[in-house]
Amino acid sequence: MVMIAAIGLGLTHLNRCTVQPNVPIYLLVLGVASILSLSLTYTHSICESGAVYILSSSCMTLLHIFSFAWFIAGTYWVYSVYPPNYTPGPAPYCQKTTFQFAFVVTTLVWVTLSLMFVCGSCFILLSCCCTVNARHRLSPNRSTFYGGTSDFADTAGDV
Repeated sequence: MVMIAAIGLGLTHLNRCTVQPNVPIYLLVLGVASILSLSLTYTHSICESGAVYILSSSCMTLLHIFSFAWFIAGTYWVYSVYPPNYTPGPAPYCQKTTFQFAFVVTTLVWVTLSLMFVCGSCFILLSCCCTVNARHRLSPNRSTFYGGTSDFADTAGDV
Protein backbone atom coordinates (compact mmCIF):
# COMPACT_ATOMS: atom_id res chain seq x y z
CA MET A 1 0.00 0.00 0.00
CA VAL A 2 2.86 2.36 0.76
CA MET A 3 4.36 1.91 -2.68
CA ILE A 4 0.98 2.49 -4.35
CA ALA A 5 0.79 5.74 -2.38
CA ALA A 6 4.32 6.58 -3.55
CA ILE A 7 3.27 6.08 -7.16
CA GLY A 8 0.17 8.21 -6.64
CA LEU A 9 2.03 11.05 -4.95
CA GLY A 10 4.80 10.96 -7.52
CA LEU A 11 2.36 11.14 -10.43
CA THR A 12 0.08 13.74 -8.83
CA HIS A 13 2.85 16.16 -7.90
CA LEU A 14 5.27 15.47 -10.74
CA ASN A 15 5.94 19.16 -11.49
CA ARG A 16 5.39 20.56 -8.01
CA CYS A 17 8.87 20.24 -6.58
CA THR A 18 11.06 22.83 -8.23
CA VAL A 19 13.69 22.77 -5.48
CA GLN A 20 14.51 19.15 -6.43
CA PRO A 21 12.47 17.90 -9.42
CA ASN A 22 13.76 14.35 -8.95
CA VAL A 23 11.86 13.77 -5.67
CA PRO A 24 8.48 12.93 -7.29
CA ILE A 25 10.27 10.85 -9.95
CA TYR A 26 12.13 9.06 -7.14
CA LEU A 27 8.82 8.15 -5.49
CA LEU A 28 7.28 7.04 -8.76
CA VAL A 29 10.18 4.79 -9.79
CA LEU A 30 10.62 3.43 -6.25
CA GLY A 31 6.96 2.42 -6.13
CA VAL A 32 6.97 0.81 -9.57
CA ALA A 33 10.22 -1.04 -8.88
CA SER A 34 8.88 -2.37 -5.57
CA ILE A 35 5.64 -3.62 -7.09
CA LEU A 36 7.52 -5.17 -10.00
CA SER A 37 9.91 -6.84 -7.55
CA LEU A 38 6.97 -8.25 -5.60
CA SER A 39 5.43 -9.60 -8.82
CA LEU A 40 8.71 -11.22 -9.84
CA THR A 41 9.03 -12.79 -6.39
CA TYR A 42 5.62 -14.41 -6.75
CA THR A 43 6.49 -15.62 -10.26
CA HIS A 44 9.78 -16.97 -8.92
CA SER A 45 8.04 -18.91 -6.14
CA ILE A 46 5.40 -20.41 -8.47
CA CYS A 47 7.81 -21.62 -11.16
CA GLU A 48 10.41 -23.72 -9.39
CA SER A 49 12.38 -24.79 -12.46
CA GLY A 50 12.83 -24.08 -16.13
CA ALA A 51 13.35 -20.99 -18.22
CA VAL A 52 10.79 -18.88 -16.35
CA TYR A 53 12.61 -19.56 -13.08
CA ILE A 54 15.98 -18.55 -14.52
CA LEU A 55 14.53 -15.47 -16.22
CA SER A 56 12.73 -14.32 -13.06
CA SER A 57 15.89 -14.89 -11.00
CA SER A 58 17.95 -12.80 -13.40
CA CYS A 59 15.37 -10.03 -13.55
CA MET A 60 15.03 -9.99 -9.77
CA THR A 61 18.79 -9.64 -9.35
CA LEU A 62 19.00 -6.77 -11.81
CA LEU A 63 15.95 -5.10 -10.29
CA HIS A 64 17.39 -5.32 -6.76
CA ILE A 65 20.68 -3.79 -7.89
CA PHE A 66 18.79 -1.01 -9.70
CA SER A 67 16.51 -0.42 -6.69
CA PHE A 68 19.48 -0.12 -4.34
CA ALA A 69 21.22 2.38 -6.63
CA TRP A 70 17.96 4.29 -7.10
CA PHE A 71 17.45 4.39 -3.32
CA ILE A 72 20.95 5.83 -2.81
CA ALA A 73 20.24 8.51 -5.44
CA GLY A 74 16.85 9.25 -3.86
CA THR A 75 18.46 9.57 -0.46
CA TYR A 76 20.75 12.24 -1.85
CA TRP A 77 17.89 14.06 -3.58
CA VAL A 78 15.70 14.07 -0.46
CA TYR A 79 18.29 14.85 2.21
CA SER A 80 20.23 17.42 0.18
CA VAL A 81 17.33 19.90 0.16
CA TYR A 82 15.91 19.21 3.63
CA PRO A 83 13.97 21.23 4.75
CA PRO A 84 12.64 22.74 1.54
CA ASN A 85 10.37 25.72 1.08
CA TYR A 86 6.79 24.41 1.08
CA THR A 87 4.99 27.53 -0.15
CA PRO A 88 4.44 27.70 -3.91
CA GLY A 89 5.76 30.81 -5.58
CA PRO A 90 8.63 32.13 -7.66
CA ALA A 91 11.19 30.72 -5.23
CA PRO A 92 12.07 27.01 -5.48
CA TYR A 93 9.63 24.94 -3.42
CA CYS A 94 8.37 21.39 -3.00
CA GLN A 95 4.84 20.17 -2.37
CA LYS A 96 4.70 19.41 1.37
CA THR A 97 2.97 16.01 1.35
CA THR A 98 5.14 14.64 -1.42
CA PHE A 99 8.39 15.72 0.17
CA GLN A 100 7.47 14.60 3.67
CA PHE A 101 6.32 11.23 2.35
CA ALA A 102 9.63 10.78 0.51
CA PHE A 103 11.55 11.86 3.62
CA VAL A 104 9.67 9.46 5.93
CA VAL A 105 9.90 6.48 3.55
CA THR A 106 13.62 7.05 2.98
CA THR A 107 14.29 7.47 6.70
CA LEU A 108 12.30 4.34 7.62
CA VAL A 109 14.19 2.26 5.07
CA TRP A 110 17.53 3.47 6.47
CA VAL A 111 16.40 2.74 10.05
CA THR A 112 15.24 -0.74 9.02
CA LEU A 113 18.51 -1.47 7.21
CA SER A 114 20.49 -0.25 10.24
CA LEU A 115 18.50 -2.45 12.64
CA MET A 116 18.94 -5.45 10.35
CA PHE A 117 22.69 -4.82 10.23
CA VAL A 118 22.96 -4.49 14.03
CA CYS A 119 20.80 -7.56 14.71
CA GLY A 120 22.67 -9.58 12.09
CA SER A 121 26.01 -8.56 13.58
CA CYS A 122 24.84 -9.54 17.07
CA PHE A 123 23.62 -12.90 15.75
CA ILE A 124 26.94 -13.59 14.02
CA LEU A 125 28.88 -12.61 17.15
CA LEU A 126 26.67 -14.81 19.34
CA SER A 127 27.06 -17.74 16.90
CA CYS A 128 30.84 -17.36 16.93
CA CYS A 129 30.95 -17.24 20.74
CA CYS A 130 28.74 -20.32 21.03
CA THR A 131 30.85 -22.20 18.49
CA VAL A 132 34.09 -21.38 20.29
CA ASN A 133 32.54 -22.32 23.63
CA ALA A 134 31.24 -25.63 22.26
CA ARG A 135 34.60 -26.39 20.67
CA HIS A 136 36.35 -25.96 24.02
CA ARG A 137 33.87 -28.30 25.72
CA LEU A 138 34.00 -31.00 23.03
CA SER A 139 37.65 -31.11 22.06
CA PRO A 140 39.86 -33.44 24.06
CA ASN A 141 42.83 -32.19 26.00
CA ARG A 142 45.77 -33.98 27.59
CA SER A 143 43.90 -35.13 30.70
CA THR A 144 41.01 -36.77 28.87
CA PHE A 145 40.83 -40.20 27.31
CA TYR A 146 39.43 -40.05 23.74
CA GLY A 147 37.26 -37.05 24.53
CA GLY A 148 35.72 -38.47 27.71
CA THR A 149 35.92 -36.29 30.78
CA SER A 150 36.95 -37.54 34.18
CA ASP A 151 37.99 -35.88 37.39
CA PHE A 152 40.45 -38.68 38.10
CA ALA A 153 43.85 -38.51 36.49
CA ASP A 154 44.57 -42.25 36.39
CA THR A 155 42.05 -44.99 36.98
CA ALA A 156 42.52 -48.73 37.03
CA GLY A 157 42.57 -50.18 33.54
CA ASP A 158 43.70 -47.00 31.76
CA VAL A 159 46.49 -47.56 29.32
